[in-house]
Amino acid sequence: MSELKAIAKNTAPLCYLPDGRLVCYRRGRIVLLRDGEEEQGFAIPISKKESLHGRSRLASRLLRLGVREAIALDNEHVLLSRGNIIQEMNIQIGEISDGWFCGKGIRPLVFTEVKDITGFEDGIYFGGYLGNRGKRPVNIYHRTGVDTWEVVYTFAQGEINHVHIVVADPYRNCLWLFTGDFGEASAIWKVTDGFKRVERVACNDQKYRGCVVFALPEGLLYATDAPFADDYIYLMNPDTYDVKEIFPIEGSCIYGCQWKDKYVFSSTVEGDGRNTSKLEFYFGRKRGAGIKDDYVHMYMGELRDGFKEVYKEKKDWLPYYTFQFGVFRFPAGKNNSSTLYLQPVATKNDGKMVCITRK
Repeated sequence: MSELKAIAKNTAPLCYLPDGRLVCYRRGRIVLLRDGEEEQGFAIPISKKESLHGRSRLASRLLRLGVREAIALDNEHVLLSRGNIIQEMNIQIGEISDGWFCGKGIRPLVFTEVKDITGFEDGIYFGGYLGNRGKRPVNIYHRTGVDTWEVVYTFAQGEINHVHIVVADPYRNCLWLFTGDFGEASAIWKVTDGFKRVERVACNDQKYRGCVVFALPEGLLYATDAPFADDYIYLMNPDTYDVKEIFPIEGSCIYGCQWKDKYVFSSTVEGDGRNTSKLEFYFGRKRGAGIKDDYVHMYMGELRDGFKEVYKEKKDWLPYYTFQFGVFRFPAGKNNSSTLYLQPVATKNDGKMVCITRK
């Protein structure tokens, strides 16, 4: 594998189309890349806030501007999550829908495609991701049409803070939900029969708190998102729900991807997350106990040959919560190319799209 190379400023790689093209966001434009070369691009409507502040990278970080998450519906249409709005874009002609409002403070952390899982309608799903200390009810949503979503399940008051990811598991013919963040809210749930049965199978430990999860024949491969506990890449036995430590990592994991036959996880530089005062929230730079150093680390591997660290970048000096955690973000979807694209945030390559070429 060659060294990491910066190739574009202020560019976020969002998702892959089924034909292999990469959809990116760059300051009010959706850009399509084929083999690393720009093929076409479209301007999209942006808010007054983004129009005024979007050219400043620090302001963009502070205000959480731009597209935060995306997924391809097919080779012509993608879903784009901006703020609390989900829009649909025809990337052949540049048309974008009016959008669907998720709810105040609610957005998807990850979109999931469900296909050919018995008892479930095919389509795109996500769970509500929000700051929710009071553990008010949280929904799971399913897309039914353009700008149309239905609630397929609701966690009751007091159960969870938010949903990290919905996992489609074709090997067990079910879905899994990973929720957070504290106490019994840190949990793994098994879902069958079209959400008629939602069973909490593991909870009340930070080793069950995950955001990046892969369903494999051997079980669920995931990394923990625990800023105040030691973090690992784990494999969960889907029958007994026991978890096995695969590899220790240097911090909590929020983002990852699959690259050909390899699985990629990145660690996070962030604070503790519990009982944070307003002063600490806005200006704090004290790492959580589970964050071992000031670097964002990237790990790669698979079950047979194991995992190893392949790259790292140091977190910048700015406060964690106000100007975002140090992370590496990756495009969604299948990447069978020879190049891994990512966007470092709050590091030396902040906001740039960078790539690693696999030999």
